[in-house]
Amino acid sequence: MSSGENVRFSYRSHQESIEVVLQGDTDWVNSIRSQIGLNAALGFTRPLGPASSHSSSQSQSSDESSGQSVMQQTLPGPPPDPSRIPSVVRTVGDLDLSAKAAELGMSSQTDTDMAALAEFIDEVETPEPVSNILSSDPQAEAWLQLVLTMVVREHGHTSMSLSDIEKLIGEKVNKTTAEIKIFLDRLWRIGKLERIHGGAEDHYAPNPSWLESH
Repeated sequence: MSSGENVRFSYRSHQESIEVVLQGDTDWVNSIRSQIGLNAALGFTRPLGPASSHSSSQSQSSDESSGQSVMQQTLPGPPPDPSRIPSVVRTVGDLDLSAKAAELGMSSQTDTDMAALAEFIDEVETPEPVSNILSSDPQAEAWLQLVLTMVVREHGHTSMSLSDIEKLIGEKVNKTTAEIKIFLDRLWRIGKLERIHGGAEDHYAPNPSWLESH
């Protein structure tokens, strides 16, 4: 979608009783989404047609008709030709995942040194609270971002268990295990974390866009 196009962004969370609707120029909508933490895969955006300087009451009806005309337009360029897409043939099991990950600059997975992480958390300065209107506990969220950033970027892990998170930041955020579980599940429901079931307890993986906001 071009910057000169009107779009409508919608996000709804029944669990949190949150509903957000933004309509306007693409750049403006994306800027507001970024400010309130609703970027990446959160919500749904659809085009409404070229940007207009008319009043909002007039633009709503014109945007609907513009959206219909856009859907009826023929796509530019020649029709797709699948035969022109080059095929890549590899022997099953021949791909060296570790070498490919290193080539892309990804960290190889190493054992998480909980004692070293705990020492780092004790010595590091208190992070700035996250600036997000959807955050129920900005300071706790900032500590969680810091810990998961270390685990993902320094050790190459994609998730962390509930008990390990509680050991590292439980005292920092003044929460019991049950309270941390509620806190993490809320972040999962609004798309900032992924909850992974399996084994003795749940694990939580950060959404990349949420980590980037750290």
